[in-house]
Amino acid sequence: MMKYFVLIFIIATIVSGCSVKVNAASILFNLHTRSMQSPQAGTSPITEDGPPQPTEVPSSLPLFYYNQTIDHFSKNSGNFLQRYYVNSTFYKEGGPIFLHTPGESGINQIIPTSSFVSNLAASFNGMLISLEHRFYGESYPPINDLSTPNMKFLTIDQALSDFANFIKYPPKELNITKDSKWVMVGGSYAGNLATWMRKKFPNLVSAAYASSAPIEAKLDFFEFDQRIAKALPCAQNISDAFRFVYDPILLSGNETAILGLKQQFGLEMLEDNKDFASAISHPTANIVQNYVQSPDIPDPILSVCTPFSQVQSSSPETSAFIYAEGVKAFLNITGIITPEDKLAKFATTSINTKEKNDLAPYTYQYCNELGYYQTFPKSSPISTRSQIIDIDYYQGQCDFLFPGIPSSPTIKKTNKKFGGFNGKFSKTVFVNGDIDPWTALTVSSESANPKVEKDTIFLIKGGSHVTDFAPPSPSDSESLQEARVFVFNTLVKWL
Repeated sequence: MMKYFVLIFIIATIVSGCSVKVNAASILFNLHTRSMQSPQAGTSPITEDGPPQPTEVPSSLPLFYYNQTIDHFSKNSGNFLQRYYVNSTFYKEGGPIFLHTPGESGINQIIPTSSFVSNLAASFNGMLISLEHRFYGESYPPINDLSTPNMKFLTIDQALSDFANFIKYPPKELNITKDSKWVMVGGSYAGNLATWMRKKFPNLVSAAYASSAPIEAKLDFFEFDQRIAKALPCAQNISDAFRFVYDPILLSGNETAILGLKQQFGLEMLEDNKDFASAISHPTANIVQNYVQSPDIPDPILSVCTPFSQVQSSSPETSAFIYAEGVKAFLNITGIITPEDKLAKFATTSINTKEKNDLAPYTYQYCNELGYYQTFPKSSPISTRSQIIDIDYYQGQCDFLFPGIPSSPTIKKTNKKFGGFNGKFSKTVFVNGDIDPWTALTVSSESANPKVEKDTIFLIKGGSHVTDFAPPSPSDSESLQEARVFVFNTLVKWL
């Protein structure tokens, strides 16, 4: 539950003795987790006067399967079953069809039943369909493993063609009229897909809604860490810990000292130093990315920084001790670390290409077409991650997991095809968060110069990654509420 993703996690657990129940693995390892709160009862259509009020929708939706083409660019292609959910509670014949995809994860019922997106569809008397992305969840072609040859059908173009095929040939049982307007919706990578669907298939997609969409493919994504540091008042403390304590040890070649450092974090079984550095660099990044403002919990970012301000010394050694003890306590309290699986939770070698899972396919996608390597920012005086986290680390993962993959992601091709920062995007409403590290690659970036209609981009103050998709709440910030009304009013013009 995202509203509990707080860095009370890391050190306040020690300082205050507070115990917080969290999905810890998501915090540390899934940098693309949606900023979704807990599922709640369904919600009624939004209005311009404020957030919607709860109403009745099915608590559980039936699961359907679509007979999808494996290879859209071959005449002799087989098929696979692609999962989807449908919420037609408020649908009236002729209403728009909102097609959502979760992107790099399997589908669940949160978006279709308990989200701003479900409210939005209801407000237009529309139908909401959540269609699983190929190679995620259980929507796989008939393959035995996730080895490099079997991943050839996992491309952006194949995924977009899946959605286009679904729109052109919707399941008959849905009774969708031919003149129905389709709205593509997605957040994060799925936000890219929404944007690109409208760009590539304007005859099929009448409008798109993209949240936190990093439309610029980039190899060296050092700006990610820069924005993390900007959001954290205690970034200097964390930076000093890495710069003056952790990194000098990791770069020393002194195996005894390196082992001692790993033991301090409870990660002595991680043999690869870069895997270790990555593991201890991610916690604060995840807290900023998944930041949620709520009166029900302490402010997550302040919870990160409070312990550093409660000691008299601000020396790098003190900061390093506080950070390490906090990380170790968190990993143990939440059950991430147990003697038998430390290695499996953190090591590059633990990413499974033998069985179906969501991590390996997304790793393949960023290795192949997207990049997004979250590296140490060499030119920045402050950084919240280790300097040994570089391009070679990520490319090494790609080469190890997918032998034969191109030596570098084809980011130039991706940006040329879809426009990147300079893309021309029509009838697409964009929402981003001003503290979301991914905003550096969105249309809200200082480097972006997109060709879009006037008043189609909204930046949420205090917003992070896909903040706007969460179920509306009376405690939502004014800026978040304004963002949702902005989306509604913008789509009204196009539908």
